Amino acid sequence: MISKFTAIEGRSPGYFALLGLFGLLLALGAAAFLYVELQGHGVTNMTNQVIWGLPHIFAISLLVMASGALNLASMSTVFGAYHYKQFGRFSAFLAIALLSGGLAVLVLDLGRPDRMLLTMIHMNFSSMFTWNVFLYSGFLILCFLYLWSMFQHEKFTKIAGSAAFAWRLILTTGTGSIFGVIHAREVFHSAITAPTFIAVSLTSGTAVSVLLLLGVFRATGREFDQKLVQGLRNTLIFFTLLVLYLLIVEKFTKSYSPAFYEVESWILTGPYAWLYWGGVVGAGVLLPLAILFNRSLGNSPSGVVAASVVSIVGEFAFVSHVLLAGQSYPFNMFPGYRMSSPFLDGQTASYVPSFPEFFLGMGGVAIAALIFLVGIRFFRLLPEKAEAPESWHPWNP
Repeated sequence: MISKFTAIEGRSPGYFALLGLFGLLLALGAAAFLYVELQGHGVTNMTNQVIWGLPHIFAISLLVMASGALNLASMSTVFGAYHYKQFGRFSAFLAIALLSGGLAVLVLDLGRPDRMLLTMIHMNFSSMFTWNVFLYSGFLILCFLYLWSMFQHEKFTKIAGSAAFAWRLILTTGTGSIFGVIHAREVFHSAITAPTFIAVSLTSGTAVSVLLLLGVFRATGREFDQKLVQGLRNTLIFFTLLVLYLLIVEKFTKSYSPAFYEVESWILTGPYAWLYWGGVVGAGVLLPLAILFNRSLGNSPSGVVAASVVSIVGEFAFVSHVLLAGQSYPFNMFPGYRMSSPFLDGQTASYVPSFPEFFLGMGGVAIAALIFLVGIRFFRLLPEKAEAPESWHPWNP
């Protein structure tokens, strides 16, 4: 039995403090955008080699998490895990909030957002960026329809939820394919890049959902069934193991070919090896699994929250490594041919983010956070208490 859906009161000092904090970050993000817009991208530390910097890392991380944030709704609508149906509204709305924040940063970091209309009129359909315009807008529309069906017309929930689930897989595949299909960037180019983005989105989206659900329920004094905590832990374990599997398969596949020996050696031992081993592998896979498989930590809300935080850090590290390592490795303009020039041949690019880039990215986080905070205040997105069926017993490692 699902409890009655309610909004939070939103009158506590803590709630207004969060609104003020993210409002300040949004103001700093707006100021950073105006500064870069008026002074030009020369004030950032992005270069002709590293053209996608920290703002793009924030944007893509939010977009990837937005896709995964729909997990709880999809598990109930598509896969019949009806004990997660009570989180369907929350899940769809969170996806909308994260997508809005990510798209805001993406648009504002394009260099000339005032000329956005020209890109819509003159589209290049051989580019994945063009296809992503339709994928992101389509996902946003489907999430709104999914949310509308859950509020007003439940008979359409199955159709809207199934469509949103299929679209999110296509969307994340499109995001990963931005990098995976670039043959000249040897760190990027891989058929496994898109599936890995899907796995990372499943992990990080579930992690941010767990973090916000447990945080909101605790802050508002609502009851959250311990069995649901264990179920969410098991979901995180499964998705994290999927990420580990794809990382192993990619390294095995590439290391098997002599053509990739040099680039794989650079990834594992080069200047960005710390980001790969410490961020992608350590924070993204090994540390969350160590916490979740621990009998005391993995069964406690605080342990699951800790694993979720580390997983989000790992997702950010994964996107950072894909972008920064992919652009910093010496550019192979004509694969299969030798060439030479006096311009940076064989040199690894260097990049250190600037403060305007950081605040521009945090502005997107602030947009997502403010949409979420206002949404749970004015819309009935959460149940009064989170209950699990008595007959359901989640697996316990």
